Amino acid sequence: MKYRSVLFVPGHEEKKIKKAYTLNADLIVLDLESTVPDNQKENAKKIIQNCSINKNKTYIRINSNDDLEFVTKEKFIGIFLPFSESIDQLTKLNNQLKKLEQLKTDIIPIIESQKGIANLEEINSYKERIKIISFGSHDLAKSINLNVSEDEKEILEYRKAMVKCSTNPIDTSYLNFKDLVGFEKSTHLAKQLGFGGKACIHPDQIGIANKIF
Repeated sequence: MKYRSVLFVPGHEEKKIKKAYTLNADLIVLDLESTVPDNQKENAKKIIQNCSINKNKTYIRINSNDDLEFVTKEKFIGIFLPFSESIDQLTKLNNQLKKLEQLKTDIIPIIESQKGIANLEEINSYKERIKIISFGSHDLAKSINLNVSEDEKEILEYRKAMVKCSTNPIDTSYLNFKDLVGFEKSTHLAKQLGFGGKACIHPDQIGIANKIF
C-alpha cells in the first residue's frame, strides 16, 4: 500500500472538507484531534456527517477511543491513531472495534513519541489491521524539547528508524505551508530515505507530493 499525498483536514471546518474532495490527494484524513478545539469536537462529527464524503478514500484521525463508535457507525474505512506506542494498545483497540464495526476498520498508527519509536517493530507487525504506518515528528520533538532546523537533520535518525522496519511509511507534515520550496526539499529527502508519501496540511502541497512519490 502506498499513499503519496495524505491531506489532513480539520473536522469542524465544513468549507475545507468540501474543498478536499475536489483535490487530488490520494487519501483524506478528517481530523477530530489536535486541529479541532475541545469545544468543537462533537460538532465536528455532525459537520462530517452532513458533508458529501467519499468514504473509500477517507480516514478519521480520532481524538480518543470514544470516537470509535462514530467511525464505525458511519462506516469509515480506517482511522489514524495518534501516539501509537505498543501492541497492547492496538490489541485493546482491535477488541473494541470488533464489538462495534460492520466492516473491518484499518488502523494507520502515528509514531510520534520515543516510546512509539522504541516499539516500532512490534507496532508494524500487528497485521490484524495495519498495512502502513506514519511518522509525526512535531509532537515527538516537542516532548523531548528538540528544536528542528530547516534541514530537519535532528529527526533524521527517527526517519531512518521508520523506514527500516516498514514499507512505504507516510512522512511527517511540513508546518510552514507557505514555504513550498522547503516542503519540496523535505519531501525529496523523505523519498530518498524510503518513505512512500507525505502528510499534507494545505492543498498546494498535494501536487508536489504526488509528483515526487
